[in-house]
Amino acid sequence: MRGASVTRPWWRLGRAATVLVVSAAAGSVGVLNGARDSPAASRSPTTPVHASTSRPASKRSTRTSGPAPRSEAPANSTRGVVQVLHAPVPGMPGTTRDVYVYRPPVPDSKLLPVLYFLHAVPGGPGDVFQQGGLGRLLDRYFARGNAPFVLAAPDGNGAHHADTEWANAVAGNDQIETFVTDNVIDTVEGTNRRDKEHRAIAGFSMGGYGAINLGLRHPDLYGMIVSMAGYFHVDDPSGMFANDLAALHANTPELHVAKARAHRVFIVDGNHDDERVVKGQSQQFAAKLIGADALSWFEDTEGTHSWAFVNSAFPDVERFLDARWASLRPKGPRMPPQTIASASGHWSGMVASASVDVVVPAPPSDAVASSIEQLRDDVSQPELSYVAVTIANPRSAAGPVSIAKVSFLTRRGVTITANEPIALVNELQETATTPAQVAAAQRILAQLAPAAVAPGRTETFTYVTTGLLPSVKAVFAGTSFGSNPLARVAGTPHTQGPK
Repeated sequence: MRGASVTRPWWRLGRAATVLVVSAAAGSVGVLNGARDSPAASRSPTTPVHASTSRPASKRSTRTSGPAPRSEAPANSTRGVVQVLHAPVPGMPGTTRDVYVYRPPVPDSKLLPVLYFLHAVPGGPGDVFQQGGLGRLLDRYFARGNAPFVLAAPDGNGAHHADTEWANAVAGNDQIETFVTDNVIDTVEGTNRRDKEHRAIAGFSMGGYGAINLGLRHPDLYGMIVSMAGYFHVDDPSGMFANDLAALHANTPELHVAKARAHRVFIVDGNHDDERVVKGQSQQFAAKLIGADALSWFEDTEGTHSWAFVNSAFPDVERFLDARWASLRPKGPRMPPQTIASASGHWSGMVASASVDVVVPAPPSDAVASSIEQLRDDVSQPELSYVAVTIANPRSAAGPVSIAKVSFLTRRGVTITANEPIALVNELQETATTPAQVAAAQRILAQLAPAAVAPGRTETFTYVTTGLLPSVKAVFAGTSFGSNPLARVAGTPHTQGPK
């Protein structure tokens, strides 16, 4: 579907993708170390495996090779944590199933949205993080200043059906729909129960079908629905619906497109997806939604039917969700200031007669950095890195010593400069929209003084980069890049970040 029959939407080109946008009518706990049609997850020894997950590979499985993805365990407290919760199984007293939950490093509340992500078959909830790598993507996305949310991946396997379609079995034994829409929500959200506007459901392959099916069947629970390489008819090899016509009709999303008007819906597929059950489904269903004035966003992007496709397309899912969730704030939880940049370290050297120490990031006790971070967040500007610069000018010096900037060379060969914060705070003041924000900027400016140190004095100043500092290969202090190189202080940790 390349626009021939489309009258209302408009086309927008994305990264190697064709994006169609139309207006919609409605707008126990452990830490994990670490589709239809996707490779089964490489399970960690600490990951519980139920007997029901041992099943023959689906004929729709896509096998991949290569090393298992890295652990999702956070390197420090500034990243999210993946927990394994245990939700009771309806109709099976004393039995639980796993729910893998990524929680960002902010307090939980009713204002912190939750995305429920449904896995493919064969597979399990760990695939979302181990195969899809969504935890790392969320860490990066939130580190850029985007509003955080929780991601919960429940186990959709049944005790009696290898392929559950994320539905309730007509026979009454595997009640997966009830498990997801009742037990899992209770387990993940607890007393901080969200309204539908702070809850979304998504999935890949069979999970994509499950997301759209459960979303349409429960309009009171989910404000947004995302189907990634899903299908929209019934495909029931394990007999969940037992050929019951009423159950088949009720669980066929393409027969209920008008219900999608109660949601924001994003349909995304890979342009090389040749999976028999899935191929062409997204385009056809998107056309039906357009006809019903119920589609929010469609994307046909680069990829095959694999978790690699999910990983590459998920940043667009993040942006789709944020377009709604960002508008719901009065402000949701704030990411911890000064801690999201992955680079860290201590460098020392000489500038003129003075010794200079540079520490990244600036310590949490840095009042200037904390004040700037508060203002930056209030006016919704991009994330920054804060640098502590200490200048010790000896008594014998001929005069004051000042440093205009500190230059960091990243491992990718990119130069990122840290400057005195006066100019940056002035820019933040210009973007302020309330008198309180303007007053906050003026208070910060009143605290700032030029970074010049007289002979016989030692002073520490806060410098700021206009963006995050992902890694550090070399550091220079002074007005000209390459001058006054600083050496890493022995015993300090290596910087983290891409090579």
